[in-house]
Amino acid sequence: MDVNQFYELANQLFNKIEQTIDDYAEQYDTDIDYETHGNVITITFENRSKIIINTQEPLLQIWMATRKQGYHFNYKEDEWICSRSGIKFSQLFNEALQDQIDDKKGA
Repeated sequence: MDVNQFYELANQLFNKIEQTIDDYAEQYDTDIDYETHGNVITITFENRSKIIINTQEPLLQIWMATRKQGYHFNYKEDEWICSRSGIKFSQLFNEALQDQIDDKKGA
């Protein structure tokens, strides 16, 4: 993959992330703020905790930092896959969002 392909795929992922955030906020009637600056999305929850997602161009990776763990994703077989666990980005991202929602509800 070249850098142009990387950024095209990263932009597609960032668009999906924004849609997922909007869906969660609506579904759970909660405030989730997010800002995109360059190649970084910062997601802030009501309790002020954050999820930060950014591109790592030299490695052609997407990195995600949650309050519990950090993840590095490589693009394989049309998916962003965690380099350690082999789990898809979408699954780990949804789990991180759900963790924040559950925290708000006191679960």
